[in-house]
Amino acid sequence: MLYRLPEELVQDVLERLGQPDLRSVQLVSRWAYEIAAPLRWREVELVDCRTEYEDGFDDHDDTPLIKVLLTLARKPELAACVQVLTHRCHLPPPSIFQELPQMPFASQTLSADPRTISLIRHVVSKMAKLHTVRIVLGHPNLNDALLRCCFDKRRTEINPVRRLWLENCRIDKGCALSLNSHPPGLPLELDFSGLQSVRFRRLPLSFGTYNHDDFVYSRGSLNGVTRKLEDGAGSKYRTTVNLLVSEQSAGASQLDWRDNHQASVSAGEVNPALSVVSPLSALFKEANLYDRRIWEALWVSGYLLPQDLPLLETGQSPSNVLRSETAYRGEWLGLLPQHLEEQVFDAFGEQRETLRSLQTVPSLCNSASSTLRSLTFDWVLIDPSFSHERAAQSHWLRVVSGLFSLRLPHLRAFQLRNAVVADTKLPYDIFLLDHAGLNTDSRLPFIGLHEQPKQIQRLDTMCLEFMEAHGNLQCLAWPMEHFFSESGTTASADIAPRVSAVIDTLGRTLVDLRVDAMYSEVGELQSDTSDSQSHSVARRRRRRFIERFASKMTKLTSIKIEGGVPRDERREIIRALHACPLEKIVLIGVTSTVGNTWGKGGEDLRESASHLRMSSLQREDKEAVWRYGPAEPEDISPNFTFEANYGWPAGPTMLNVIAAHHASTVTELKFCGYQGAPALFAPTPLTTPLLSALKHFHNLERLVISLWFSTHFEGSLRDLDVISYWLNSRSPASTALVRVTDEEPEGWEKELKTKYAPDVLAWRITSFLGPLLSEQAKARQGGVNVRASFCLGKYGGIFDVDLNVGRGTLADVCLGFKGPREELEPERRRTKLDGRRWF
Repeated sequence: MLYRLPEELVQDVLERLGQPDLRSVQLVSRWAYEIAAPLRWREVELVDCRTEYEDGFDDHDDTPLIKVLLTLARKPELAACVQVLTHRCHLPPPSIFQELPQMPFASQTLSADPRTISLIRHVVSKMAKLHTVRIVLGHPNLNDALLRCCFDKRRTEINPVRRLWLENCRIDKGCALSLNSHPPGLPLELDFSGLQSVRFRRLPLSFGTYNHDDFVYSRGSLNGVTRKLEDGAGSKYRTTVNLLVSEQSAGASQLDWRDNHQASVSAGEVNPALSVVSPLSALFKEANLYDRRIWEALWVSGYLLPQDLPLLETGQSPSNVLRSETAYRGEWLGLLPQHLEEQVFDAFGEQRETLRSLQTVPSLCNSASSTLRSLTFDWVLIDPSFSHERAAQSHWLRVVSGLFSLRLPHLRAFQLRNAVVADTKLPYDIFLLDHAGLNTDSRLPFIGLHEQPKQIQRLDTMCLEFMEAHGNLQCLAWPMEHFFSESGTTASADIAPRVSAVIDTLGRTLVDLRVDAMYSEVGELQSDTSDSQSHSVARRRRRRFIERFASKMTKLTSIKIEGGVPRDERREIIRALHACPLEKIVLIGVTSTVGNTWGKGGEDLRESASHLRMSSLQREDKEAVWRYGPAEPEDISPNFTFEANYGWPAGPTMLNVIAAHHASTVTELKFCGYQGAPALFAPTPLTTPLLSALKHFHNLERLVISLWFSTHFEGSLRDLDVISYWLNSRSPASTALVRVTDEEPEGWEKELKTKYAPDVLAWRITSFLGPLLSEQAKARQGGVNVRASFCLGKYGGIFDVDLNVGRGTLADVCLGFKGPREELEPERRRTKLDGRRWF
């Protein structure tokens, strides 16, 4: 009877189904197939896989994504349904601290087959409704093809892409620098007009000489070059890699080989019919071998049909040498100074590249200037290397000058987050609302689209000019130490009225503010009292932000403070925002942002934590915590005037301060930081008073909090055993093999089932946090959504348990839970992508 319902009701039903259920619906009848197809193919993901052969394995087998592309190519009506297109590698993204700075994302050998590129070109041209493109750790050749095809200047009859997410990849110099020709049929002229949101996340925006230990992913195992990388779940996995320098040097060696080979052939010294291994043929040996196996298997299995061959534009099968030279992307994939760019092209005998839109991030944004609403740089590798390379300094100044030359009339969100590693840190003297110390007498032109000459600008006020030109910002993220210089108001007297005008404007328009400072390895202090010059400068900068900027905000509904910000300065930001109707407060650090429950150096923690560095944990004033923690928050006068008061004297707890100023409006709280965090299995006496103020947040809908527990058993850490137990507990393959026995579990097996089982954890979290939450909040339908976050494993795997805590008749109840789930668990990863604000 479903088909008799009005179409609106049918669509409402289907909207609630997941992808597996939609696939089942499509098999019911032709009517069901047609009605479910638009939803089934609304989002498409192109992902590779790992395949084992008798003689080795291919770490980047494109078979799954080729099958998707073939289906869409055969049925353009399905391609026309695609609205969101995501391409990602199946491997976990590189770890932020250890691997990201060593990865230039320039793998030559991944997805290098021209047949795959031809399919991309054909399929994307049929995606008339495509509005979102995401590339997350994509293969460089596919990145290139997707960006070129999605933003082809000739793609005028199709609605433009509105949202672009680029993560863990390269886009600067996105074109191939092949020794022969460009990949078949790909556009050279791009147009990004129509883009409304762009997120650059964890990718390089730097120039300089790559390090000799920089590495890239490679195809297979025949050469035996493997490396252990973090898997995002507390452990490591092994995959095949090449050193970047070996792939870079192959092109230059190929030129020499080609000249020598042609000379010897001309002289009659070598039989041209004989196969001669060239440097690039050796580099692409495994890639070519595995690509042949992929397409042969598709043909043999019947998935590839004769009528598909025109889509592949194969023509005559090229030799390994020609295939390798065509696939080669050049020595440099990063941004190049003009003179170096010319040398590279001259050496390869190529004409100058006509594409300009992908040479720099500013020029991409400039192309979309009339429509762009949200621009985000999220932990992007900058590393201008001012003290090492003059060329790098000049290049970086041109990039940053181009960025702040942009004028985006519809811009509502501008974010730059950089609190993780030194490579993401801004130069010392860049300031958003002050004079920049970048050679203030210099003037540099915008380096962008040549047909649009740009105004020459002063470097020292370029950021301020950018802020003056964008008076409708609603979201701003910027490093806390780079709003103002440490010099004080006198140094900026000439621009003071302009700065005040910008702050007044933002005070009326900003609803979301995010600030950060570089993370500290040992954790955040209660108060920064260091006498060192670097600490003193950073402290004065942060406190100028609190007193001159934060205190002027009146409309904020969300504040996020991340990284190495001392606790007293976090508290003063919360107090400074008293006039704001804050709904969401996020505090993220290394140590617990609500207070140290473990005691000085962890002396009060009853569970073993000998593997942690806890010497920097500072003592809480226990008497003050017990006095103020459970007490009613201070009654704040309606005429409250903020006056900064730094230090951490005996006084209200962090949660008590937050409650005093914002309990009536807050709906979401997030406190991340594992050192000193509340211990789930054996909470210290100080835990309850530090968290007691939670009961005053009657409108709380969501709480995210870091918790800690020990996995010590019989003298050893069992983190990996616990993680494996969690992963297996949700795997159908594992649960199907569970051994049924009447014997009671003993030893470690008993410990697992009675302490770490998912349902036991959900019960423990409910029993632990439930009594601390507001009775009114728990009584609402659905209760309070709680995410308890745990850090396990030698390599810091983050696992979350999501549950809803409600008020029961006799005790708090868990209304349902999910987890524990790592960050890369499919549903959690998808939810995070879809729910990202300002994208």
